[in-house]
Amino acid sequence: MNSLIRTLAAIALLSAQIQAADAPRVGVLVDDSLPVLGGAPTLQPFKAASVLRRYGIEVVEFSAADLADAGKLNAARIPVLVLWNGNAFPQPALANLRAFHAAGGSLVTSGVPFTHPCELRDGKWTDLGHRDAFSHTADRMGTGGFGGPAKSDGTLLVPQNPLGFKSEILPASRARLQWFEPGKLPAEDTVVPLIQLRTADGKTHDAAAIIRHECADFRGARDIWLGQIAAGEEEADRYLASQLLVRGVLWLLHDRQLLGDADWLKHIASLDETKPPVPLPAGLAYRETPRPWGDTFLPKSKAPARHLFAVQFDKLSPAERIAVTCLQGLTSREQPRIWLLRNAEERRWLEWHKTKGHIDSFEIVADWTSLFRDYGGNVRGAIIADPQLYRGELLAVNVAACEDCIVASPELAAKLGLSVKLDLRGKFATYAEGQRWVWKNYKDRLSHHLADYFVPRRMKEGTFAYQYQWRAPLVWPCGAVDERNAGADRFEEKRAVAEMFAEMSPNSPVLGFPYGGEGVGLGEPPGVELASRYARPLVCSDFLANTSVTSGVAIERLDQPAAPAPPPLERDKIYVALALSDGDNINAWQDFFRRYFEHPSFGKFPLAFGMGPAIRDLNPAVAQWYFEHATPLNEFICDVSGAGYMQPPNYGLAFADRDPAWAGFLDWTARMLPPLGMRTVRPVEGDDAQLARYAKALPFCHSLFSDMGCYRGYRGIENLTYHLPGGMPVFRAATTWKNYEGGPIGEIRSHVGTKRPAFVNGFIHCWTFKPEDIARIVAEAGPDIVFVTPAQLAQLYRTANK
Repeated sequence: MNSLIRTLAAIALLSAQIQAADAPRVGVLVDDSLPVLGGAPTLQPFKAASVLRRYGIEVVEFSAADLADAGKLNAARIPVLVLWNGNAFPQPALANLRAFHAAGGSLVTSGVPFTHPCELRDGKWTDLGHRDAFSHTADRMGTGGFGGPAKSDGTLLVPQNPLGFKSEILPASRARLQWFEPGKLPAEDTVVPLIQLRTADGKTHDAAAIIRHECADFRGARDIWLGQIAAGEEEADRYLASQLLVRGVLWLLHDRQLLGDADWLKHIASLDETKPPVPLPAGLAYRETPRPWGDTFLPKSKAPARHLFAVQFDKLSPAERIAVTCLQGLTSREQPRIWLLRNAEERRWLEWHKTKGHIDSFEIVADWTSLFRDYGGNVRGAIIADPQLYRGELLAVNVAACEDCIVASPELAAKLGLSVKLDLRGKFATYAEGQRWVWKNYKDRLSHHLADYFVPRRMKEGTFAYQYQWRAPLVWPCGAVDERNAGADRFEEKRAVAEMFAEMSPNSPVLGFPYGGEGVGLGEPPGVELASRYARPLVCSDFLANTSVTSGVAIERLDQPAAPAPPPLERDKIYVALALSDGDNINAWQDFFRRYFEHPSFGKFPLAFGMGPAIRDLNPAVAQWYFEHATPLNEFICDVSGAGYMQPPNYGLAFADRDPAWAGFLDWTARMLPPLGMRTVRPVEGDDAQLARYAKALPFCHSLFSDMGCYRGYRGIENLTYHLPGGMPVFRAATTWKNYEGGPIGEIRSHVGTKRPAFVNGFIHCWTFKPEDIARIVAEAGPDIVFVTPAQLAQLYRTANK
């Protein structure tokens, strides 16, 4: 009997192996070095492969080089190939891709396929520009051309439904899209529309389609052409892209009879059960609670110890840097006494604090571990981070801040004589899971008034002690690039952050910065948008260290230099106030802006500097240096968009009533500007109704210097310079970030035309224009242009307009 059982088991195993060997395999091009152009940006190729696997589809991943190898890619071995890089494809693989297609191999494509060949140069795939390879000729792919683009009228249609998806998964879209153009296909081929868009002229076009090839060249091939229908950046776009991708692959396998009817229906039922994403938390009641640290926008430490201990960071390992940064944060709760020396700038600012009497003295610590012996009495143990989990150290710091512990490896913990309080290794499968666990278990101890977009690679740079000190949650929702790490999911992580923000007190700041390089993190506009939605202004500070110490300095007021009277109004002149922007980035005041103050041209012409007013909370002694070195031709204005960086169109959108969120933000702004002598503010954008809120809340301002660069909708001087009904002058930026033809002055002249006198906000982007560039702009401007400060510009405008 046992023999029979073993025999039957062996037969079953062999049968399963044979079935597995015969199971259709789907190829997916996954090559991080190959550009992704258009298509479905929320579903990168590596994610496309994982989505297919999630639905039980066996996937074979191909590099760009593999596609040129007929031994690896052929229709007999791989019946379906997913090309998910949008318009881009590897040019050396074109011949084999065509052979695959000609042998009946089917394609699933996104974007406008075969329009941007890429060539391998110096080990890097380089886009060669637009060159069509989709036509039906002897050396092309026969996948059909494209039309458009044109703007959808918001209607997407489902004329036929061979993929079996429900039309409600289609988002309303007014995007500009390209569509499938079947005109170049031979008469034998047929096109089955999947999704159609309707344009403003009432015409319909196929935005996604099935191509049935019956022509001599590609007979038997079937293509799913998904175009740009999921080209947005939201979670709903990923859901739509995933549904179309999986359904398209399954349809091709079913059409080729490689998937039986029962399995087809089973898979479709499973896809139907996968529900669209629900919206992020919204409709919230506005509840602002008092800050536990007192009546300042950002928390301020106690006055630093008169004698500081400085630690040379260059002599420490990354793990040791993290440990001593935790100690800096923990000891600063009682009194700041540790300064981290990462570079020469930090040594110079340490000397400056001594020069101005904010401290008496400091010493370089020879043995950093001695600080644990002398000041580690409150350390309750070590938290072990998971080194295998991307951002595992961020989770560990959040826990350590609440447990009064040090983040350390087991070896370092032993060296420091610390017992292990909590070991997080292997505890979480994904970062989103870990982030939710931290908030759920520690929300009673974590700050509800302060958070931080913390770039993971900065963990070893010693820039989180202040956040540790005040138990501010460190969060990092990933982007398209760092989502490649195991356990990363940018939309699930964004949702987890939104859930946390929804429970925190509004009109309290987010530190850090949501951009860590191209595709790393949410990115600046989406990250600021998310924070703005929950009424959380961003204070850019991702490079900033030692704020546990510097925030302990109290400077009641910083006075700007006494401004001279404006020049006499001349009716044939163009008056320009050059206003250097990006100064809300508090990091930049550590070093970057000194180059403007130390340039030979400084003080020879009017130049305004945008500065975030939160600097007086975080780094007042640094601001003190700039105020003391400014000249009467300099003016510090509030940069962007008041108390912190926010997007006026999105501010407070998550609340059922936005008005309290706006009122709270503008109240903080009105309180923070006068101690810095600031009398104008630069909202990053916003319509006149939103600017009118600023004008009403800030009656002491001489004007509003709106916008980070000239926006397309505000062309012409009449749309750039005007006053609101209450009389507040508005100067919208008249210049762009990059060099306009003829430079900023050429751009200004293009707006002004023959209008005289004219009054212009000359926005200058600090990362684009160096000090010598600005000096050259002034020198070459021409005699009809007069440079003035923002205050002078406002006074001249009022004089000219009574």
